[in-house]
Amino acid sequence: MSQLRDVLNSVAGVWDGTYSHFALDGTLLEKYACHQETRMDGDSWFERVVYRREDQPEEVLDFRAQIVGENLLFEDDNFVGRTIPATPQMFLFPYSWKDRPNLKILELVYLVNENYRTRHWQHFENDRLVKTSMIEETRTPNGKVAIWR
Repeated sequence: MSQLRDVLNSVAGVWDGTYSHFALDGTLLEKYACHQETRMDGDSWFERVVYRREDQPEEVLDFRAQIVGENLLFEDDNFVGRTIPATPQMFLFPYSWKDRPNLKILELVYLVNENYRTRHWQHFENDRLVKTSMIEETRTPNGKVAIWR
């Protein structure tokens, strides 16, 4: 099996955690709960992220990707990104939005163990670092991924 498929299999499932966004001086800008479901079906990858901010309706984003060689390629009408395995426990995910070409994000995912991971985002606008985000997540034991396409 490929390194990419190993990494994807290791992160498939249900994860719950917290997003924390910081200004460059370290000031906390926003913190909220999250829920993520991921699964692989052949060469297709499905990802649903639910953002749970206080006093706001849940925001749900669905992402789809295709495995092409050792790359997981995301592209839809507005989103483009590519997962790059660095080690079996770590991968990079640079991505951007087509309707916001001045915004780029580099995500580093670290699988600390099979049920705990962290993610770090670097947000760039006009090629300048403008903020960072830390995401801490725990896998939900026996979590069921909804069937959605």
